[in-house]
Amino acid sequence: MKQMKKLSAVILSAAMALSLTACSGSSEGGAAKQDKQAGTDAPITLKIAHGASETYHLHRALLKFKDIVEETGKFKVEIYPNQQFGSDGEMIEGVKTGDLTMAVSPSSYLTDECPSMSLIELPYVYPNRETALATLNGEWGQKELAELEKAGLHGLGYMENGMRHLTNSKKEIHLPADLNGMKIRTMQVEAHVDFWNSLGCSAEGSPFSELYTNLSTGVFDGEENPIAHIYSQKFYEVQKYITLSEHVYCAYIPLVTTDFWNGLTQEQQTILNDAFKQAYDYQMELVETEEESQLKEMEAAGCVVTKLTDEEKQAFIDAAQPTLEKYREKVGAEVYDEFAQAVEKAAAK
Repeated sequence: MKQMKKLSAVILSAAMALSLTACSGSSEGGAAKQDKQAGTDAPITLKIAHGASETYHLHRALLKFKDIVEETGKFKVEIYPNQQFGSDGEMIEGVKTGDLTMAVSPSSYLTDECPSMSLIELPYVYPNRETALATLNGEWGQKELAELEKAGLHGLGYMENGMRHLTNSKKEIHLPADLNGMKIRTMQVEAHVDFWNSLGCSAEGSPFSELYTNLSTGVFDGEENPIAHIYSQKFYEVQKYITLSEHVYCAYIPLVTTDFWNGLTQEQQTILNDAFKQAYDYQMELVETEEESQLKEMEAAGCVVTKLTDEEKQAFIDAAQPTLEKYREKVGAEVYDEFAQAVEKAAAK
């Protein structure tokens, strides 16, 4: 009789445990579903990485992005500058593997996923920065972002890296022939290397993180970057000559996976889109207000700043044509010509 009572007690306890477990699971699932629908989940952590310094305008724009989205209580933002997650290629891979939520890298590192993005950073394809911005923010640029979706990546838009200029430690540069024999560091982008080698110098793509050391030790005679990078990375300390060549426009793309993006609620997507637009506008203000003063400060530090005449710049534009033709063949005439028409249309506005 005692054994029967024990058995009954065990069965009753088991039944109660199962009942409680079932009720608990149902309650938590329902609450989680309601929370997601209402957008009241715990804040989502966004791990964002880029390769620039903390003083660069991109980083400060991302801090603006962080402030805006965190004010909503829906997100927590962690920003990792200075290639803390590796090179641009490694950061993009980190997004794909889930180690990062977002990489903010130049468009030229996305050509495996979208080959036509190689056109964005070709030499002298835009007459000026304004045309580059209008092209990317227009129909063609938005179409490129849509192409990334096919590779499982979602771009929030384009951010500024800027017009690239040439620096060196040897002499003033006025014409392509002045570069003969110089060792020039470029981005690790095939089109960039091709262009500079075609001018008679010895060009090589190498990591950005090693550039200051390589310039100071003479591994390279020169390099090319936007003014804000030359200033914030203090390249001017070891590069006396700055030539305002305006040879390439470079754009960043804040990138997440489509799985992450599609997993957000409409409200959360709107928060990120709105914050990005405000951060972009803020970045444009920084670029436009600071570049002139940065140049003056570098001149005061002893740098010689050379602004090319129209004739001198045309010599560089003419020298770029073989590289442009090579990439027209590489991506296909139809794809290239569509891009060229978009640039022409943007320039006419």
